[in-house]
Amino acid sequence: MHEALKNRYVLECTIETISPLHIGSEKVLGFGIDDPIVKVRRKGKDLPVIPGSSIKGVLRAHFSRLANSGAFNKFGFFKVLQGNLSDFEKEFTKKKENEKMEKFKELGTLERLFGISGLASPLKITDAEPLDYEVSTRTHVKMDPEKDKAESGKLFSVEYVEGKFKFKMVFDELKSDYNDVNEFFNEVFYKSLKNGLEIHLGGMKSRGYGLCLIKVDKAWRYTAEGLAIGKAEEWG
Repeated sequence: MHEALKNRYVLECTIETISPLHIGSEKVLGFGIDDPIVKVRRKGKDLPVIPGSSIKGVLRAHFSRLANSGAFNKFGFFKVLQGNLSDFEKEFTKKKENEKMEKFKELGTLERLFGISGLASPLKITDAEPLDYEVSTRTHVKMDPEKDKAESGKLFSVEYVEGKFKFKMVFDELKSDYNDVNEFFNEVFYKSLKNGLEIHLGGMKSRGYGLCLIKVDKAWRYTAEGLAIGKAEEWG
């Protein structure tokens, strides 16, 4: 990631829950709750958050599905990785630094945008913190997959949150070898989020959890010169 910077875009975004959201913390909360949500401590309060890694992961999966369906075939700039990503990453990480750039040319647009093992992403996403929210719990019953019915006495409680969250995305528009990524960001990625993207986040999707609306509310652009003095212009 030593490419020269052309512009930096800072997107101020929101996530609004359409159905209850559950992103498990994998911690035992107690008080009768079997599966708590992720929280952080802020000014003496435990606030629910949506990890930036979760947001980035679902966006990557969303655009990958669209790519697999041929949705971006009309864009001449869009590139597709030939072969298996896991195999590519294993080979890429073993390369010397001066050898990586040649291998880098084989990457598809989405791999360059979202990053791979051994190659940083030009897209950074912060954790989403609540603007307004309500935390509650629901009780569910475990199902027996073989009998396709509820297991007797197998109840468990799930914590969830409903509300609106704010977060930021930062995209570095890099020169030369990232031209396909820059065009994809401008022509597809940004426009999709500006219009509002309904997408599932977190777990328990089969039980109706996690449908959310992700939207860009405001965007700012820093030129390299502007970034040096902290001066941005509203964009988009």
